[in-house]
Amino acid sequence: MDEFETKALQGDWLAAVTVLSRISVRPDVLEALMTPDAHKEVVLGVLSRPDVTPGQIAWAATFDNAQVLGRVVSNPKTPLPLVREIRERAEGRPEDIWVHLAAYCGRVLDRAAKESGLHGG
Repeated sequence: MDEFETKALQGDWLAAVTVLSRISVRPDVLEALMTPDAHKEVVLGVLSRPDVTPGQIAWAATFDNAQVLGRVVSNPKTPLPLVREIRERAEGRPEDIWVHLAAYCGRVLDRAAKESGLHGG
């Protein structure tokens, strides 16, 4: 384990982001960084990995942060039921960022419906 991995596992979110930006991350380190109280930048770092998994996306979707949830919705690996759930969570929240997130979810769902041939698309 190198210095950055050690610091990341001790709670240093900057070190964690550095580790997550690497091409290859040890699975045990990645799993250890995925905590319920992870720093927002760590969650975004996991989501930005090209090898992000559906399980990692589902973990990120548990956070109550519009920026994180927007990144979840924008990932093509995110299942449509999860996009619908995020839209429901965002609807009715008055802050602009949540209004925009709900609208974005709607656009993603509309595009998916058109691409699947539903609704005459």
